Amino acid sequence: MIKEVLLLGATGSIGTQTISLCCEQRDFHIVGVSLSSRTEVLEENLKYLPYLREVGIVDIKKGEEFKKKHPQYRVLIGEDVSVRLVKESNYDKVVNSLVGESGFLPSLYTLRRNKDLCLANKESLVIGGFLLKEELKKGNGRLFAIDSEHVALAKLLSKVNRDEVDNMIITASGGSLRDYPKEELYKVTVEDVLKHPTWNMGKRITIDSATMVNKGFEFIEASYLYDWDIDNIKVLINDESIVHSALLMKDNSYFFEVGPSDMKVPISFALNEGRRIKSSYKNVDFDCKCSINFRKFDPEKYPLFSLVLKTFKKGGTSMAFLNAVDEEVIKYFVSKKISYLDMISIINDLVENKMIYIPSPDEEDILRVDSKARQLVKEYIK
Repeated sequence: MIKEVLLLGATGSIGTQTISLCCEQRDFHIVGVSLSSRTEVLEENLKYLPYLREVGIVDIKKGEEFKKKHPQYRVLIGEDVSVRLVKESNYDKVVNSLVGESGFLPSLYTLRRNKDLCLANKESLVIGGFLLKEELKKGNGRLFAIDSEHVALAKLLSKVNRDEVDNMIITASGGSLRDYPKEELYKVTVEDVLKHPTWNMGKRITIDSATMVNKGFEFIEASYLYDWDIDNIKVLINDESIVHSALLMKDNSYFFEVGPSDMKVPISFALNEGRRIKSSYKNVDFDCKCSINFRKFDPEKYPLFSLVLKTFKKGGTSMAFLNAVDEEVIKYFVSKKISYLDMISIINDLVENKMIYIPSPDEEDILRVDSKARQLVKEYIK
């Protein structure tokens, strides 16, 4: 049965891979897309989007140019295009691959429309997971994670008795700085941090992988997705990024999920509602010389990881504040206005000392705290 898909963040890494996958798996027709400003990437992909009806573009100038050039599409322009598409369009599933806080409201409104949400936007759960869970408990929509670690956990948990699991283990690559001694981190450049050893991702998630903020976010996601105590989740570094997650059982045996470092695998698993479908994925070639290497996680090298977990336990708008600070400070690092260690220090200082906390927030509270946190970053760095 054909399913119509609304793709948010169509020109990013997950977005372009989703387009490619839907060309192979013809049960999915992409009927609407949103993007920020990279209309040239969309132009390159239009030949793969024969069912496209609606396009949302944040950048006003590029949006007007695209609208004039392509009168066959309904084109929305402005900051709120993703929310408007979610609220106004006809579709069966939303693939939310937006970056940062901008993905939160589209996720919430997707569920409120009782639609399937295929979620690659970590921040939706990180800053407002309790609100998304409320909608799911009401029977509104369904949520399928697009993340190699969480898809791996879903596969593993389906094969065991949860009562026999001692700990979830979420693996990590260790990021681009995993081989840097702690005492030399003051030397690293933006270019160093953006050279991820195993994945090709966007700038923010690559930097968050280097600081392990991203891994802290994945702990939070796993806690919400699988109703799991965050204190019973551990991290283990796997150099090759082919072990995506594991379960430690109560008899000290392990279950590992091993697969290629290819995001098409979790995208397909989410779109197909937890079914494994054959497509042109990468391969793990065990016929060649292949080894799987692990290393112990060093929390002192990644202080922001511990900060994320501690902040999550405070509840309320704590994670909305931390996420906004992290997102904003990274912009200053990418533009080379601050160093890597400055970035770590500023995030830690603002979260520890300037937290804006509302105990039982609604979505408007979350957005207000997000906005105030970003302003605090600008004032702090100024």
